[in-house]
Amino acid sequence: MPVLKESFTGYYRWHAKRMLRDVGVARAARIGKVLVGVALLERLTPEVAYVYYIFVGKDHRRQRVGAALLRDALDRFQRQRSRVVYAVVGADNRASIGLFRSQGFRSVARKELSWKDGGLGAWGLRSRMYIIHGERLYGRRLDGQ
Repeated sequence: MPVLKESFTGYYRWHAKRMLRDVGVARAARIGKVLVGVALLERLTPEVAYVYYIFVGKDHRRQRVGAALLRDALDRFQRQRSRVVYAVVGADNRASIGLFRSQGFRSVARKELSWKDGGLGAWGLRSRMYIIHGERLYGRRLDGQ
């Protein structure tokens, strides 16, 4: 998939390819017949949703494709009655940080309580989120709390 290859290198490319095969939902954005972006999504529990990746082809970045994919994911998770959505973003990836913040996500600290206790820090699910060094967890509640 060209859009994946031009979006990632190294470990991230390997992991995105693996997740493309294993993830619960892959949503595509097309302009005409051209695939311009993909969102890889999963419900970790009935209440907790996760955005593994949103990637957009180089020629279509800064055209709101990523925002459309993220809004689509949030709408989908809300219809499924998820209470919270998480995503992991590289600490130096300003474009991704801006995208998630623009949709109401905030950085989640390790010390926060789990989502069951009203916080955003579902760290018991951390192993399924594949958080590596240099990445930050972002979260957004969907249930209005």
